[in-house]
Amino acid sequence: MTFEELKQEAMKAKTIDELFEIWKMAHVEEDEPESDEKKTYIHYATKNYPPIEKDSFIADGYISKDDYLNSPIKVLFILREANIVMHRGGEQCKPSERNQKGFYFWYIDDLKSNRPKQQEKMARMAFYLQHPELPEEERRTPDETALKSALKSSGYMNINKRGGGNIVDWRVFDNYYCKYIEFITRQKEIMAPQYVILIGDNKYDLFKDSIKVWHTSYRMKGKKRIGTDYGSGKNVDCYMREFFERVREWEKTAPSQL
Repeated sequence: MTFEELKQEAMKAKTIDELFEIWKMAHVEEDEPESDEKKTYIHYATKNYPPIEKDSFIADGYISKDDYLNSPIKVLFILREANIVMHRGGEQCKPSERNQKGFYFWYIDDLKSNRPKQQEKMARMAFYLQHPELPEEERRTPDETALKSALKSSGYMNINKRGGGNIVDWRVFDNYYCKYIEFITRQKEIMAPQYVILIGDNKYDLFKDSIKVWHTSYRMKGKKRIGTDYGSGKNVDCYMREFFERVREWEKTAPSQL
């Protein structure tokens, strides 16, 4: 099938697995643009690392499918792209079979988080939104078991499924978004979340009604750190206090989600 035919098939997909199989084929069948300015993937070497393969595909969606589908309140995190440029050495899979679930299960299994505590921040945000029935302070202070469960039952979605580097090439990223907007839209529709959390800035209309937050790796330089009530450290606490405020602001204009 041609790319345009695959796009039509993607819009009819009923499941994430079905959509991703079509999406992978679209990566391969996508026509090469006339100029590098229109490329949808990192086609150039970066700091001695090779370009990202055209058939690269990093599956996402469910951290745990059953937990997400059984969650009464579904929270979906929208991310830009997986940072893979410098992390492909020693892979045991084909470029089209990549995934990053290990990043999340590292925390779910052993409460291990990377230096910016991205997994912990996501778990805390998810728990807060999943439990409106609790008193406010209990929503803000889940225990370790609750954090693991909240993250496991969340969804995550990278806009650019090929992946990128530690710094976003916005020209490539925008090209990819425009080329694959139907695929991206269909994944969001299939996952049908009550809450969408947009991690980091972008101005795309598809996510205009999301809860918008700092990127989870943002060091929040210059922001006041006042305690550890809402996290394992002052960085997490600072991030979460900002998140609570943004949710309050979002709720003033957001349509009813539940």
